[in-house]
Amino acid sequence: MTKSLISILCLTLILSCKTTVKTFQTADTNKIGVKSKKFKGTIFKSTYPKDKLFILETDSLTKFTPTKEDTELAETILKEQIQKVNNSRVNQFGKKQYIDKNLNKYFRQYIGFSNKQGDSVVHINFYWDRFTIFDRIKGYWDDRLKYTSDYSMTLDGGSRYWNVNVNLTDKQLYGLFVNGVA
Repeated sequence: MTKSLISILCLTLILSCKTTVKTFQTADTNKIGVKSKKFKGTIFKSTYPKDKLFILETDSLTKFTPTKEDTELAETILKEQIQKVNNSRVNQFGKKQYIDKNLNKYFRQYIGFSNKQGDSVVHINFYWDRFTIFDRIKGYWDDRLKYTSDYSMTLDGGSRYWNVNVNLTDKQLYGLFVNGVA
């Protein structure tokens, strides 16, 4: 009886960490929409022009289109490791701005590529997606939060704009970059 209860609790814990996403084709043939219960985003297909990407590692490497399963795995690794990787809290001020505490408040952009070792890596670009009505009145919002928006690079903005790489092969999160503040 006790072993059964422990098994059920372990299975529940494992399943609760897994992120389930739905994918769909957007009006742009180079982009796939992503939705979960907690966030949304865009997968950029391997056919998306390299000259529109601003990721140093992808310049000379092979791109791939992340699948639904790749995206779910990347999100699971992100949830499991972001707190440790973000331990130094660079460019994050006050508990409300910690990116690891606000993961579900960002629109994502996913780009798949193979690194020099041949590992499959998903680069995830994050954009703040929780602008209040008061933010909008003040003129704060982001038009890039659409499934058909192009890949964007933002300067400044602190914890509202950041990116990270997820190595799907060795299941490691690395290369966290949180924008600076002007």
